[in-house]
Amino acid sequence: MITKKTKLSLENDGKIISVEFDHIDVGLDDYFQALKTLLVGATFTETQFEHWIIDEAEVIGEYLHNPKHD
Repeated sequence: MITKKTKLSLENDGKIISVEFDHIDVGLDDYFQALKTLLVGATFTETQFEHWIIDEAEVIGEYLHNPKHD
């Protein structure tokens, strides 16, 4: 039986960090956790990643609450 997988990888400074799921129906939450794993494994701290997410959420919130966006 062939098992379909999802694999995300990041190469940084000669080091390859990968996150693999043993299915293809990966949810958005899992993708964000994988992104966090890749970035923390490469260079950032968990705190830096979390602050970035909070900052981006604020930008998105402002955009969604501005009735004049295109």
